[in-house]
Amino acid sequence: MNILITGGTGFIGSRLALRCLQRGDSVRVYGQTNTDAEASNRREIEAAGAEVILGTMTDKELLAGAVQGIEVVFHLAAKQHEMNIPDEIFYDINVRGTENILQASTSAGVKRFVHGSTIGVYGEMHDLIDETAACKPDNIYGKTKLEGEQMALSYNDRLPVVVVRIPETYGPGDRRLLKLFKTINKNMFFMIGPGRNLHHLIFVDDLVDGFLAAAGSESAPGEIFLLSGPSALTTNEMVAIISAQMGIKGPLFRAPLKPFMAVATLLEVMLRPIGIQPPLHRRRMDFFRKSYQFSSDKAREKLGFEAKTRFSQGVAETAAWYHRMGLLIGTDGHGGAGEGEMPVKLKIDRNLTAQIEPFDTFWEAPKDIEKGYAKFGKFYKRNYWPYMPPDKNSRTLVISCGTGYMVELMQKQGYNNVLGIDSDVQKVEYALNRGLNCRHENAFHFLQENREPFDLIFAEQEINHLTKKEIKTFLGLCHRNLAEGGTLLVHSLNGANPITGSEALAQNFDHYNTFTSYSLAQILSAGGFCKTKVFPLKLYIFYENPVNYIGMALTFVLETIFRLGFIFYGKDNKLFAKKIGAVCRKQG
Repeated sequence: MNILITGGTGFIGSRLALRCLQRGDSVRVYGQTNTDAEASNRREIEAAGAEVILGTMTDKELLAGAVQGIEVVFHLAAKQHEMNIPDEIFYDINVRGTENILQASTSAGVKRFVHGSTIGVYGEMHDLIDETAACKPDNIYGKTKLEGEQMALSYNDRLPVVVVRIPETYGPGDRRLLKLFKTINKNMFFMIGPGRNLHHLIFVDDLVDGFLAAAGSESAPGEIFLLSGPSALTTNEMVAIISAQMGIKGPLFRAPLKPFMAVATLLEVMLRPIGIQPPLHRRRMDFFRKSYQFSSDKAREKLGFEAKTRFSQGVAETAAWYHRMGLLIGTDGHGGAGEGEMPVKLKIDRNLTAQIEPFDTFWEAPKDIEKGYAKFGKFYKRNYWPYMPPDKNSRTLVISCGTGYMVELMQKQGYNNVLGIDSDVQKVEYALNRGLNCRHENAFHFLQENREPFDLIFAEQEINHLTKKEIKTFLGLCHRNLAEGGTLLVHSLNGANPITGSEALAQNFDHYNTFTSYSLAQILSAGGFCKTKVFPLKLYIFYENPVNYIGMALTFVLETIFRLGFIFYGKDNKLFAKKIGAVCRKQG
């Protein structure tokens, strides 16, 4: 079946696209990439085989081309909950944009049009809601979505139209509830109000089932269907289930609702006229205030729809996806391994470990990112290239790849099996736009889950961004992920330099320790590695800037003085570079 999904780069649309592709449909997506999430969704659905057209719902000519050859249209594109934008924009997208795609679909001979609406058309209601309940939208989004519904149904005599009202949706791919998961995971969540208001959420896979049923049912055209999850639950219950999944006790503090509503109202009144997004607004407070409970009896009778996913099960799958994507740290509930044990899981606790500059994202890139590719390329070649494997087919992992400096250099040098991972979405996005093989991953989780060994692991970030216990865990994971005889390259601040050693440790909040050549070799040996060589990382790139030779001469003088001083104190330190690197092997 040939399918078009408008808004297909969004959360629900992208999950619907992936399901349709899995069942063998030909899928065309019409959407935008205004956010990192939409850009990520676009890459995922394109990789799965979807055709993506970027455009707006006001572009009639582009819409007319998008529906050519299409049998079923799922219309999910909408202007949603943005604040401080004119009401006219909501009308342009949610009403006139809907009319544009309806006209185009009618002209193209589309066989079924499934219109995605919202529970926002009901406004605020406390009784059990079904399709016959009165619609009383209380904001511009709900009002324009109701008009969009009415517009869609007015075409039913020319085009079989089905309207699906969507409740609060969650699941893998969702970023809206991510803030809630994060604050609970950091034990920073506090309840506003009594927490007894009801939420009737639906898991995204169940919602997709409902959409596909609406597209295939002969009795569906001309009808409105309300889809919902198995049962409603209070905010207290919802937070308790998520907290249990995170291994968190739950909120310790509860605040009254009315003062927050007053502040939210005041901020809207003051900031909206001058075009500033208020940090707190009334729609955000709806989570603690509005109650919804829905009946899906009509969908059950006419579509055979039945939501199967309990909230506890859906939360587990959602948290696992957040963790896998590096969006949520420490959802497994495990700590580090005991002394002498091979670590299996490590909880990265933001309250204890790197809070400002996380270990698994490369932070040393210059402000001019483009110039950094050449600058760091020279640095890497001068310092690391003597230790690169001669086999250009070696399977390589670059941890904390940032915008992909090392990945690009290796690809240019003929290495054709290089993967970079980094937890910073924007940096990975930059690397992907350059065609580099980089992925948004949390380093520890990736190393825990990976089952295909690498021939070379290169850690761009200094290991002193980890505590000593985490360094042991990290080296153990690297050892497990290397093939026999594989190579590990790491680097760290050099504590032996009397000038930069202590300063480097103190100047960054997330520097936990420094190493000397001896202690770096010591920890690598304890991690099971052999044939370790510690070497200085030379910051000067010579032959291009004559001033560098002056720096080299001054460095030589200083290091000679340092060496003599250390001999006087009975120490054997010989490497005094600001940073030191190490290459070692897994016993093969």
